[in-house]
Amino acid sequence: METRTKMSKITYFAYGCGDFASNLCWTFIGSYLSIFYTDVVGMAPAVASALMLIAKLWDGINDPMFGAIAERTKTRFGRFRPYILYGSPFLAVFSVLAFTTIGKGAAAVAWAAFTYIGCGMLYTVVNLSYGSLSTVMTDDTEELVTLGSWRMIGTNAGSVFLNAISAPLLLYFSGNTGKYTSSGYTKVAFLFAICALPLFMFVFVKCKEVITPVNQERKITIKESIKCVVTNKPLMLIFFVQLFSLGSFFGRMGVAVYYFIYNMQRPDLIGLLMSFPSITTIVGIVVTKPLWLKFGRMRMQAIGLLGQAASLTAIWFVGGTQGYDNAALLIVLHGIYGFSMYTCAIPMGMIPDAINYEEDRSGVRADGTSYAAVSLSTKFASAFGVSAALFIMGKMGYVANQAQTADGLSSINFSVNLFFAIVALIGIIPALMYPLNEKKNNEIKARLAKKREEAKREK
Repeated sequence: METRTKMSKITYFAYGCGDFASNLCWTFIGSYLSIFYTDVVGMAPAVASALMLIAKLWDGINDPMFGAIAERTKTRFGRFRPYILYGSPFLAVFSVLAFTTIGKGAAAVAWAAFTYIGCGMLYTVVNLSYGSLSTVMTDDTEELVTLGSWRMIGTNAGSVFLNAISAPLLLYFSGNTGKYTSSGYTKVAFLFAICALPLFMFVFVKCKEVITPVNQERKITIKESIKCVVTNKPLMLIFFVQLFSLGSFFGRMGVAVYYFIYNMQRPDLIGLLMSFPSITTIVGIVVTKPLWLKFGRMRMQAIGLLGQAASLTAIWFVGGTQGYDNAALLIVLHGIYGFSMYTCAIPMGMIPDAINYEEDRSGVRADGTSYAAVSLSTKFASAFGVSAALFIMGKMGYVANQAQTADGLSSINFSVNLFFAIVALIGIIPALMYPLNEKKNNEIKARLAKKREEAKREK
C-alpha cells in the first residue's frame, strides 16, 4: 500500500488561509450587501430578496457545471490549483464592484444583478477549487478532519477580523458622518480585496495535489458525474445539513445588522456582536474536536444545531423590545450561539468520505462536482436565509431608513432570531439520517487503496 508523508503544520495553516481570504471577499458581501441594497441603493426589501434568490438559482446550474469542468482539468499544477491562481484576481475585482452603483431604479438593479451574479460565479471558481483541494491532498481521516478544522478556523478568523473592523472602517471612509455612504462601502471592499490576494497565492504554493482517482483512465461524462452526486445519499445528507447549519449562521449574519441598529439601537456594538460569535466558534471547534470521532461527527452536529436553536430563541425572547439595555446578556447569548457553530467545521470534513463512498460504489470519483454540490448548499444557506428574512421583514412592517413601528421591530426580531432558530432545528433531521461511520469509512478506504495498487501494477 502506498504511503505518504504527513502534511506539515505550514500546509495546514496555508489551507486555513484559503477560507480566510475567501471570507475577506465574501463575508463582507454576506454581512453588508443586503443593507447596502436597501439603505444605499434604495431597493425595496422584496426586490433585494428576489435579486439574491435569482442569483442563487443560477448558482444551482453554474456550480455543478464548473465542478464537473474542474475535476476534468489536467495541468502541471493539478486539477484545482490553477483556478485559485487565475480566478482569485477576478474575484477580488468583482467583490469591489458589488459595492458600486450605476444609475437609479432599473439601471441600478441591473448593475447590482450583474455584479452580484458575477461575484457569485467567481467565488464558485475559486472557493470550490480550494475546497476540492482537501480531497486530493490526503486520504487520511485525521488529516482530513484537521484540514476541515483549519478551514473553519480560517473562515471564522476571517469573519472575526472582517466584522470587527468593517463598521469602524465604513464610518471612517464615509467621512464620519454617522451614516454609511456608497463610497465608504466601495473603499472598504477594495481594502479587503487587496488583503485577500496574497493569501490565495499562499494556498496555491503550499497546498499540493497528490491523490489520483482510480478511474483516471476512463472518461466520465458530465452527466454521469452529476448523476453520481445526486444519487450519493451521504453527500446529499451533507448538503442538507450544511444548508440548514450555515443557513442559521451566514443567513442570519446577512440581516443581523438590522437588529443591532433598529432593535438594540446600538450601532456602536455592531463590530463586537458580529465578530464575537466567530471568536467563540473557533473556541467551540478547538474544544469539541476531540469528541467528533469519539461520539460521531453527525451526532455532534445535531447537538450543535440544538445549541444554535436554543441560543437564538433566547435572544429572540429577551431582546425583543426597542432599545433593550441589557447588552451584556445579549453579548453572552451571541457567544453561546457562536460556540454552537462549531458545527460549521464538520460537514466539509465529511465530503471526502462521501466521495470515497461513491467511488467505491460506482467507480466514479466526482471530487469537483461533489464539492460544487456542498458549495452550492453554502451559497443557498446565505442567500435563501437572507432573502427569506428580508421578505418577512418587508411584509411585517420594516421600512428602510425610518424609525420602526412596533410591527417593524417585531418583524426584525423574528426574522433575525427566531426564524433562524427554526432553520437550525430542521438541520437536525438530515444529521440523524447520515449512514456512514468511521468503521464504514475505513473499510471503504481500504478497498480503494487496494484498487489503486492493482491499477498501478497493471500499468
